[in-house]
Amino acid sequence: IVAWNALISGYVEQGRGHEALKCYEKIEREGISPDIVMFTCLLKACGSTGAIDKGKKVHDEIVRKGFMKNEDIVLGTALVEMYGKCGLPGKAQDVFNMLPVRNIISWTALMSGYVDQHYDREVLYWFYKMQEEGLIPDAAAFSCGLKACGIIRSISLGHSMYVGIVKSGLDQNSTVGNMLVDMFGKCGLLEEAQQVFDKLLSRDNVSWSSLMMGYAQH
Repeated sequence: IVAWNALISGYVEQGRGHEALKCYEKIEREGISPDIVMFTCLLKACGSTGAIDKGKKVHDEIVRKGFMKNEDIVLGTALVEMYGKCGLPGKAQDVFNMLPVRNIISWTALMSGYVDQHYDREVLYWFYKMQEEGLIPDAAAFSCGLKACGIIRSISLGHSMYVGIVKSGLDQNSTVGNMLVDMFGKCGLLEEAQQVFDKLLSRDNVSWSSLMMGYAQH
């Protein structure tokens, strides 16, 4: 099992999810029983390749083995992430609701699934619900929230998030900075977008494209 886990995790880390899932087929033929580490890797492979049928099969096996009854937050989060990446945010929500323990990564996995399917108001609902439960957003969570704000053109919520980002010291994070430029640009706040852009410590193609797109749209 240790050898198989090493091989499968290697494939997953290199973005070769199909090879990881082929290993799972061999493991089944050899009668080896996957552990939590292997199931987590397999779920990531299913999410990256969009293999929802295999993902559901892995989920059923996890339930059958009783792994969902423990408080392994990594496995639970991997399930949420897998359903979200496979385009089933509602199913991801069902799994999330049953998790005995949640952390910022679990919440972000849920929001990312909604973001990818353009359920922007749901993203914002869960973004603020997360904070009501005492969790402080990280860069990934703020990025989800900013993307949703930009799509629905919510200037007030966008400004509120910007204040929170500055307080958290994440305004110089490259991913968050790019999303801020994008959000302000989509909302028509081009001066704010330019100011954030000018303060970025590093700029890449995304930074420049977000700024230019804002000007082009308006």
